[in-house]
Amino acid sequence: MLPVAKMPHRIPSAMSSRRLPKGYLQTMKLRFLALAGVLSIGAAAQAWNATGHMVIAAIARANLSPAVRFEAERLLKVDAARPGSDDFIVVAAWADEIRNDRRETGPWHYKDLFFRDDNKAPANHAEEPNAVTKIREFAAILADKAKPDTQRAEALRFLIHFVGDIHQPLHATARETDTHPKGDRGGNDFAILPPADSGERGPKNLHSLWDGGAGLFPYVPREQMRDLADAQARVLLAALPRTAFSTVSETDPDKWTIESFNDARKTVYATSEGIEPSADYLRKARTLAAHRATLAGYRLADLLNKALR
Repeated sequence: MLPVAKMPHRIPSAMSSRRLPKGYLQTMKLRFLALAGVLSIGAAAQAWNATGHMVIAAIARANLSPAVRFEAERLLKVDAARPGSDDFIVVAAWADEIRNDRRETGPWHYKDLFFRDDNKAPANHAEEPNAVTKIREFAAILADKAKPDTQRAEALRFLIHFVGDIHQPLHATARETDTHPKGDRGGNDFAILPPADSGERGPKNLHSLWDGGAGLFPYVPREQMRDLADAQARVLLAALPRTAFSTVSETDPDKWTIESFNDARKTVYATSEGIEPSADYLRKARTLAAHRATLAGYRLADLLNKALR
């Protein structure tokens, strides 16, 4: 079991307002410094919200070779019509932002492995295309210098997002029950009561709780996200270096999916429906979220360093 990070978990209700209170970014930096001081880094070990995805991208960017970083940023300037789609960190949220316009991309964000609490064989199976098939496809497109830059740029934008997605346990898992015989849609149908201190936008289902890393990645105004993500990434990089993860060099996205699935069964679903998750559950959730997001950043960097070398 992962060690529990003894960090404060209170999320200021002001995060849901249009402007953050004075000193909020500094408060978040201090919170992550507290995490860095107590989070064990001796064990290997989540889609995240926009802040979480940007944290993963910032971790990856810090681990790119100079030549690969230059090439990635060159590609992101190609066909960059949407605001932020030319910024390596901000573009991490792009694949979520276009989902309404490109409905076919919805299933690309996850690969659901099904399970039942009663240990019966699940009736459902992962469908294709899914996050794993698209990661493989887009990695091949990105690495192929004969492809048009427009295709390679789009592949890069999707990869920055999907590698993060598949490290979020509920993007790799669905629980079958008699109530939900087709699965709970990665925890979207697993109702919870919002944590009392989570503010007016508190999560009402398990998936939304984990998209925010159980409070690790707060919802903030868009103009604040990049700075906050960069600050969080720096602290996570210090707290969880590559040597903290025995499987950091694993390159198979199917194995990343199985890791996320196992974490979901062991930790994510370790609460009951219809109640407020306990303080102990939230602490464990934030610890796991920190590990999964950081690991995603390292692996994304490795993938890009290979594809763009």
